[in-house]
Amino acid sequence: MNARSYLVGGILLAWTGAAQAQGRYARPPDDSWEYPPQVVEPPDSTLRLSVGPALRVGADHTHGGLVTMLDIGSKAAGGRLSGTWSRVGSDGGLSQYTAELWVDFGARRRLHPIVGAGAGLARLEQNDGTGGLRTSTLGLGVLRGTLEYVLPVSGVDARVGIDLQGALPAIRGSGSPDVDGWLVAAARVGVGF
Repeated sequence: MNARSYLVGGILLAWTGAAQAQGRYARPPDDSWEYPPQVVEPPDSTLRLSVGPALRVGADHTHGGLVTMLDIGSKAAGGRLSGTWSRVGSDGGLSQYTAELWVDFGARRRLHPIVGAGAGLARLEQNDGTGGLRTSTLGLGVLRGTLEYVLPVSGVDARVGIDLQGALPAIRGSGSPDVDGWLVAAARVGVGF
């Protein structure tokens, strides 16, 4: 073989190698190319329902219980309706219902620091000294700090969160006892609609 044959053979090898590489990495004409995984934003839900255990910490006692919450709003501000029940039907029992406005400082992120404030109604049960219970109704002012994390579940606004809510009795009935404020700590999981 002469030098011309080697040159033509080398050009053909280089050309077929480039064609194979182009066929392997070029974008197919039918748009069936698979892109690398991307961070998917969770859907913006207008309503989120959450439930979890709660711990009421008062000046003279600490009790466990349950909390449920309905958050309304899909952007950086909204409202919340919540109910907390701790040791209901016994001495020191609490049923608390609140309505709040909140601001989300982590909108459109996975981690959401949230601050909320509002008002509520509490029904406290205390021993009346004769073996029975006396129920008192109080008006409350509440302030809440929350840290929520959006779970990486595709297509669902699923979140876990921890809440710390302070409640201060502001309005008392004539026969209501003089009680100090309390703190409700909650860990919860929720899903949006």
